[in-house]
Amino acid sequence: MHSSNRTQLLITVPLLAIALLISSCDISGSDSDNDSTIEPPENYEFTRDGESTVAFPGQNDRLNMVEEMKAYIATAHEGDVLSEQALLDMYENTDGNGGGNFSFTSDRDLKSKTFAPDRDNNLFEGFFAAAAAASENGQADNGKAGLLQRGDGQILVDEKGREFTQLVEKGLMGAVFYNQIFNVYLTDEKIGPNIENSETEEGANYTAKEHHFDEAFGYFNAPADFESDWPDSRSDELRFWSKYSNGSDAQLGFNDKIMDAFILGRTAIVNGNHSKLEEQVDVLYEELELLSAATAVHYINSTLSHLNDDNTGEAFHALSEAWAFVNALKYSPNRKITNDQIDQILNTDFGENGNFWKVTPSGLNNAKSTLVETYPDLESVQDQL
Repeated sequence: MHSSNRTQLLITVPLLAIALLISSCDISGSDSDNDSTIEPPENYEFTRDGESTVAFPGQNDRLNMVEEMKAYIATAHEGDVLSEQALLDMYENTDGNGGGNFSFTSDRDLKSKTFAPDRDNNLFEGFFAAAAAASENGQADNGKAGLLQRGDGQILVDEKGREFTQLVEKGLMGAVFYNQIFNVYLTDEKIGPNIENSETEEGANYTAKEHHFDEAFGYFNAPADFESDWPDSRSDELRFWSKYSNGSDAQLGFNDKIMDAFILGRTAIVNGNHSKLEEQVDVLYEELELLSAATAVHYINSTLSHLNDDNTGEAFHALSEAWAFVNALKYSPNRKITNDQIDQILNTDFGENGNFWKVTPSGLNNAKSTLVETYPDLESVQDQL
């Protein structure tokens, strides 16, 4: 398996290998005529005829786009005025280079991959317009968007105190990255039993089904050898969801659990065993949703600490992160939390009408309790996150 420190899987690995060998003779629910099986590799590395079958360039491009959008919004922290058009161009990838605002070229974009209701409601276009206007406003206050002191620097917030870099960066982590994993690439439309898995795509070394699963992995975007107890010396290789997986790994073991599910799921595709694939997809839905909830609890704890120190800028920064990770829960079609609970947290517990300037410790603790009760795996670690 992927890591020698995964003690919880020491017993199950031999059983898995046996099951895979048996499946070569009689594959229940098979979607392939494959007459041989492979054992799960140590890392997320799969080959055919000695060449890698793993590729997700579109996902890498979109992660790069979000990184550069975040960096652009952060220029307002130094007093620069933002351009609404520049943000729109980056979101739509105008002219293949974000209207000249990207440091690279690509034929992909973020807007077309955004969760359809958010796209139809112009959620991010609203954030861009508000951020550009706020960057001209000077200092922020209750009911006034603008710059808010945070430590030795400043952050750009809306009239409710929500930080724009978090609304856009973490918002796109949910509306694009999570949405594409949950609602596109892990569905029957992309990896179901009827998806081509016998012949490679024209000009490529992978089948359609293999590639679609790899694209889901691309939005998690971890190194191929990602695991628990990830060394600090390689932390710069992590970004977005893999970074936050590592952040809560000590408490909940996310790195191994998520990577095992991706590796075992991809192995099942190679082996033409759809029932094994479905088992791992279920694990991914559960663990990725739990990851978002755990990260939200972490930032609620951080907000409580900063409020206690009367540090408004740090508190609003942390609460903006918490807001985005709670909001991200809505993108899972199998979510345990209800829309009403999400609305209660975002628009009442995080301050009356979602106004951070009115947030209270009791409201934050109520939000935390809701998350812990909904996700019982968080109960024993809720104060350590």
